Parts: sequence; C-alpha cells; structure tokens
Amino acid sequence: MNKNLSPTAPITSRDDHESLLTGLNREQREAVIAPHDCHLLILAGAGCGKTTVLTRRIAYCAASGIPLSSVLALTFTRKAADEMAERVAGLTGTAERSDRKPTITTFHAFALKVLGSSFEGQVNFHRIGFSGKPRCLDEAERIRLLAECSSSDERRRLQCDIMALDGLLARYHLDHLVAETLPEADGKLLCLIAQRIRQRKQQSGAWDFTDLVEGLVELFSRETMVADSIRKRYRTILVDEFQDTNPLQVRLLHQLLADGKRLFAVGDDDQAIYGFRGADIRPTIEFCTHFPGARILKLQTNYRSQPAILKKANRIFRGKDPAYRKVLVSGRYPQRSGITPSVHRFEDQERMVHWIMQTARQCAVQLDVPLDRIAVLVRTNQSADHIQEILKGIKDADTMCPQVLTVHKSKGLEFPVVFCSDMEESVFPGYRKPPGQRIGSFFDLIRYASGSAGKSPIGDLEEEVRLFYVAVTRAQQRLFLLYCRSKQVYGRTRRFEPSRFLRYMR
Repeated sequence: MNKNLSPTAPITSRDDHESLLTGLNREQREAVIAPHDCHLLILAGAGCGKTTVLTRRIAYCAASGIPLSSVLALTFTRKAADEMAERVAGLTGTAERSDRKPTITTFHAFALKVLGSSFEGQVNFHRIGFSGKPRCLDEAERIRLLAECSSSDERRRLQCDIMALDGLLARYHLDHLVAETLPEADGKLLCLIAQRIRQRKQQSGAWDFTDLVEGLVELFSRETMVADSIRKRYRTILVDEFQDTNPLQVRLLHQLLADGKRLFAVGDDDQAIYGFRGADIRPTIEFCTHFPGARILKLQTNYRSQPAILKKANRIFRGKDPAYRKVLVSGRYPQRSGITPSVHRFEDQERMVHWIMQTARQCAVQLDVPLDRIAVLVRTNQSADHIQEILKGIKDADTMCPQVLTVHKSKGLEFPVVFCSDMEESVFPGYRKPPGQRIGSFFDLIRYASGSAGKSPIGDLEEEVRLFYVAVTRAQQRLFLLYCRSKQVYGRTRRFEPSRFLRYMR
C-alpha cells in the first residue's frame, strides 16, 4: 500500500488496489478481489496462504471505501487474531488509530464484549437474566459447580464421571437434541442438571467460557433492537478456520448476516479435526445450502512442502467430490523435486526413538536446521509422554531434541522434517474407547444411546483421515512415517499391525 496516503481517508485509487495484490498468485488474487454480492467460501489448502488472503481482503475492503471500523473478522485463538490484526495494521497504516481499526477477535471474546456492553442504559448481560458484573469461571470453579449441581447417583445413572459430564454438557449447550439421543429418563436428567447449573450461574453472574456464544445468540434472539444495533455497526463479516465452527457459532453468523450482508469465510474441510470439541464440518461441505447463492473458490498453490510430499498428500483425498477436492501444487520448489516420504518399521518404541534421534541429527546437518525445529508427531498424549521419556534418557546434557507433539497441537505449524509416529492400526486411526461404565466422549454417548456399543472399532474414520492429512502436510522437506510391531499401552505390551493410512504412501 502507498505509505504516503493518510490512513484516515478512503483508499480508492487503482494503484493502491494493485499494491495490495503484489506477490499474490492468480487464485489468491481472485479471492481478495471477489465481488461483495454473494457469500464466499475460500477453500484454502494446507500451506496455501489463507491468512495472507484474509488479511489482504480486509485491506482491500478499506481500499474500496469500506470503513475498517465496520469490519468484523472472527477466528478461534487469540494468537491467530493478534497475528491477523498485526498484518492488517501493516497493510492499512492503522496501527496507531484505534478508532479506525477493524474488530479482529475470537468468537468468545466478541461475545463477551457485546454481552458486557450496554444498550439504552442496560447491560446486555443482565438482559438475559444474569446478575452482577460478568466474570468467567476458572477451571476449578467449573468442576466444583458440576459437582454441586449433580449428585454421584445422577452421574452414575448417566454413566459419567465429572469430566465426562463436563463434555456431555458442552455438547448439550451446542445442540439440545443431544438429550434426545439418550433414553427418555436420562435425557430429562441431563436437562435438569443443565438447568441447575444455569440458575447458579445467573445468581452469581458467573460465566463458563463455553457459554459466551450461547448467551450472545440468546441475546440477539430476545432483544431485536440490540441485534440490530450490532448488525448496523458491522458491514463486512469474515471468518477464519470456518471448518472449525460449531452449530452455535454458525447460528450467530446467520444473526449477524440477517440484514443482507455477505459472509467471507476461509477454511479447509480437509483439516477439520475438532469434531470431538463440537466443531461441525457440515456447514463447510454444505456451504451453498447454509448460505444460499454462495460461491466457492480454491487455493491450491502450496508454499510449504516439497512436491514429493504433496504428491502423497494429494492421494489421501483422491476419491473426493471434485467440487471440494484440492490438488496441491508447489509454488516454492521445482516440480517433481524432493525426497519421497518413507515408511519404517520397528520392533518397539525404544528402537524407534533411537533411530529418530540419529536420523534427526543427520537431517539437521544436511538441511542446516536446528534439531529443535524438527518434529515428532504422535496421535496420543501417552505416546508423546513415552517418547519424551526415552529422549531424555538418550540425549547428552547439552544436546537439543526434536519437538514431540500431538498432531492436533501441530495444526497451523510447519517443520523442515517430520517423523510421524503412532502409525499402527487402532492407534492412528484410533479405535473407540472400549465399552465400560463411563461415557468418555460424544461418540461413546452415541454408542451408549443407540445400543451399538462394541459394533464399530472406529470413532470417526473420516476425521482420522483428515488428521492424518494434517500430519503429512506439516512437513516441508522430509517426511518419515513410523510404526512399531509392539509397544506399551497402559502398562501392557501389545502387538500391532501397520496403519491402513500407510497405503497412501505407496
């Protein structure tokens, strides 16, 4: 952008528009300048510059005469929001003008901001029945509240401990139909516990973090004038990581868009890996149904991985609907370059970790990267803990080690070298928790409610495939896939077969 222009004035010249498009490829450019006359979903493949497109789109809105103060961009983590805000400030020159800045924040922070503000002299928080000054419960307070609002007999009846009940109630808040999947008496009990907790929160003015969006949706539903005032404030609505939205967040978006505004959403259905937290992939893969008249654009030029890695990543979804399938091509490396990802078998985890350490050192020298920039990705927290214990035992006092983290925690990151461990069948993809006395997840709940416990070994195979795709696409230059014939699982040695996912590497 032309730095001589005043940030307080609309930027509308052709030259200023073109400056915002410098360095963008054709797909990115098309997304940034797409007309505002329909809803847009930008399907951004891994490493294809989604944040670049989103921030340039915001700056392009400003360059087209849309006041930045009327722009609302929603995402899921404070870190992502801060990064986006910093980039937009650099593009628009608004770093020192808080009155000219767009609102770039998380769904929860936005909900808290609106609920804590006043309209016509009354705090919005009080409009939906809460007393006092709003405050968020910490972890210990929330667990104590769950214990006080449910008896041990009631939890036993629901086959839940405190933590499982916490997860079940979180699902119930997102979709009350969850109660209907239970036997009638159990469903009524779940609703009763939820009502008790709600009443206690209202009396004390306390909020659970997960309640915030639900409270804002309720506010907008009950207080039309409040909803209208917020809608008038924001002319442009953008969403990052759209595939991670849950039903309440999508409902909130429809409320914000009720006056005819159009949504600009960026996401990747191939990286939808948070179903266990309540994220719902359906609004992404049915975007044109949820947002009639919408267009879908794709970003398929990858600036992260070697073509040899992308070739394997593209095999994972080769049977997908062409309307949503993305074929990644490298925009950084020569075509057909790079070392083909390799599969390695080990007798046990100890031998595997020793090999990882030796190979990581070699790669660090060959690629001239620090050892701690190399990643070992695992499917389970137990594997992460075990591998870290072994690494501690074999490394020298002054030697760095590769990072060890779960695939879920690696999302959004990239590494020169990736060792993808846990490639055993029943580990990755993961089997459902065996039937027992407790409901430990939403999938356990569904199996319990439907009476199908024990019939299917896979919790959500489609999400496991997407999780594997995330693991593969973290690698920039080298990718190794590793499995063990035997490993310790909760203190017992088990034998394993190689994961079905390894067929994508053939």
